[in-house]
Amino acid sequence: MKFRIKTLGLLTGLILISACGYHLTGTGTTLPKHLKTVAIPVFDNSSSEPDIHRNMTNVIRQSFINDGRLKVVNRKNADLVMRGVLNSYTLQAVSFDSNDVAIEYYVALGVAIDVKDMVKRKQFLKQNFTTKWDFRTTADVINSEAARQTALNDAYKELGNRLVSIVVDQF
Repeated sequence: MKFRIKTLGLLTGLILISACGYHLTGTGTTLPKHLKTVAIPVFDNSSSEPDIHRNMTNVIRQSFINDGRLKVVNRKNADLVMRGVLNSYTLQAVSFDSNDVAIEYYVALGVAIDVKDMVKRKQFLKQNFTTKWDFRTTADVINSEAARQTALNDAYKELGNRLVSIVVDQF
């Protein structure tokens, strides 16, 4: 009986010690208390691919909405304003079949992000990001384009999640 009580006490202590310093993602924040809202205007596009910046901006906004720790608002009411420039788009073949026809590509995006603290009127974050996703093609042009669009959406989501992590969690 004493052995069981000691074992139970030891296990409880180990669980408590191992849990120190950890928290569930999306439940806490390291943001200063005055930052509660963010505006994310449509990013600019200086890449070679027209119109993809709009979808990218929408997915990034949705990442912040889903996270919920910063409320997405218009510029006039925002504590933080995140501006972005899609400055590069690369579509590169990476594997070929026996007839030298490309069967796998990657799409890479480069984005410059500038976040301003509007309350304290200072720079909050200024950083360049890149993201890259692979996709397979087929002889069917429609399916290949759908695969490219899926890869782009995955790249946008990954970028949105990274931005939430860097802005809200600050890592």
